Amino acid sequence: MKIQKIPVFLLTGFLGSGKTTLLKAWLQSELLKDAALIINELGEVGLDNQLLANASESAALVPNACVCCTGLPALNQALEDLFWARLERRIPRFPNLVIETTGLASPGPILASFEDSELVKERYECMGTITCLSATTAMQVLQTHPEAKAQLRAANVCIITKTDLVSAEELEILRLNLEELFSEFGQHTAILMSGQANLPPQVVFKALHQVHDYQLCHPHGDDACGHTEHDLHHDDHHHHHDHDHGHDHDHPAHQARAFFWPISEQSDHEALLSDIRSLKALLGPSLLRLKGRVSNHQGQWLMQMAPFEQALSVEVDPIHPIHSINRIDEGKEAHPAAPKGLTLIVTWPLSEEQKEALLSKAQLQT
Repeated sequence: MKIQKIPVFLLTGFLGSGKTTLLKAWLQSELLKDAALIINELGEVGLDNQLLANASESAALVPNACVCCTGLPALNQALEDLFWARLERRIPRFPNLVIETTGLASPGPILASFEDSELVKERYECMGTITCLSATTAMQVLQTHPEAKAQLRAANVCIITKTDLVSAEELEILRLNLEELFSEFGQHTAILMSGQANLPPQVVFKALHQVHDYQLCHPHGDDACGHTEHDLHHDDHHHHHDHDHGHDHDHPAHQARAFFWPISEQSDHEALLSDIRSLKALLGPSLLRLKGRVSNHQGQWLMQMAPFEQALSVEVDPIHPIHSINRIDEGKEAHPAAPKGLTLIVTWPLSEEQKEALLSKAQLQT
């Protein structure tokens, strides 16, 4: 009897591309409401997992490691643990699974890693790679960060997000530029649009099926996720040897480091905003991402800033209480509430002045 494999969807996109917001909306749909999640974040204090904490009964966090580099063993372990927890009915029987990668991950090594575990290879099937790209900063990100272009090269479906924040003319220029880029790559990738996370997953799945059908009619040695064997090994080599997270281990990766800036509940709101603006001005383009949760006498806040965005986004925090998620470790003590504060991802190395200013507020996450 043929084993029915669990469908896996890889959701990727550069820092600030809107993939978590989109996924949160998708998990309210019939197609994905019972999906299992694996959420990977660079930094010990994750926020994406907290934002999705109430969205799935089956979830696993792969923290403080980019899954295309140091986190691959942890990713396969999470997949195996989820399978056994599902089989033993310790968690609901999820029909499909979504892996959300850190914004610095290259999908090639992740896809190749499905061959590293016999159980994963036998029980899971990758159905496609979905890459998000913010309409507001797309060209700057692609010109500056090779990881973003690698994510596009892996895409079966590319979703241009935040379309409500740019003009129709700008959006059309971006779409044409992406079509040209995919043509240069020699790949067939569907391009979809999303404003305010309003793209239904049904549309995305239909596009994935259409791309899959196209690949069957135009075979070039592509695997189920749209990669040739050469692509997978090329991405694996490039992204394992050209970058450095700065961690003291034998797994070189991206030129980025994660810092955590703890924020006291006694902090003054306006003073904090002023400190963030000052630090951003000093770090400039070296500040890739700022994201976190803050509580003070004026309320509870979700703060975010994406690469090349000038304004800090400050919203009322929608989540109470705050807990990390890992429902597959039944029998262990519940996770304590995540600390309040901001995770900052910066390029490395920094100037001495930048490093001193950053370390006066935040601690390197190891």
